Amino acid sequence: MQQSYYRSARVHRRSNIALISGLTLAMIAGLIIFGIGFWTDFHNFPATNMLPGLAFLFAIFGTPFLAGLLGTLGSGRVDTGSGAGGWTGFIIGLFLSVYIYIFSLFNPPITVSPQILQQIHDQLAQHGILISLQSVQINIGSQLPITTILLVAAVLIVIWIGLGTLIGTLGALIGKIFSPRPKDDIRPGVRR
Repeated sequence: MQQSYYRSARVHRRSNIALISGLTLAMIAGLIIFGIGFWTDFHNFPATNMLPGLAFLFAIFGTPFLAGLLGTLGSGRVDTGSGAGGWTGFIIGLFLSVYIYIFSLFNPPITVSPQILQQIHDQLAQHGILISLQSVQINIGSQLPITTILLVAAVLIVIWIGLGTLIGTLGALIGKIFSPRPKDDIRPGVRR
């Protein structure tokens, strides 16, 4: 009975470490992602400045790695670091889906001139594809349909849970090298 109590206390402590370190670094990633968005007015990054791109890469790839590293250093176990990376990846997926939606709202719709439409129609006709000019027209509105937003959000979240866990595991494996022996295995009153 006493051993199961210690085991459940260890699991609860490790899950808290994974959750806290994962969410903390995910919030840092969110601040960086949306900070860059507000800095660039949710448009493309300026080509003359590499800082936004590097900060964005750190936010989406560096924070799950650091979450895995810190999770393992806090608990001494690789699975805690992987869980922290998974939590970070989940929140990053949410942030990226919101960022993409805001990006689509702030950028004007793409308008295609009639001359370009006619050129596309003529090129398709030269290759034997006979379609009407109206079906070639591209109308991209400034707002995405809600089904597209939800689909993109679901795909991004699933992808980033996997990527966050993978990157967090890499950080956890490196953190395992530097972590002290887990203190969870030491029971009070038992000498080793």
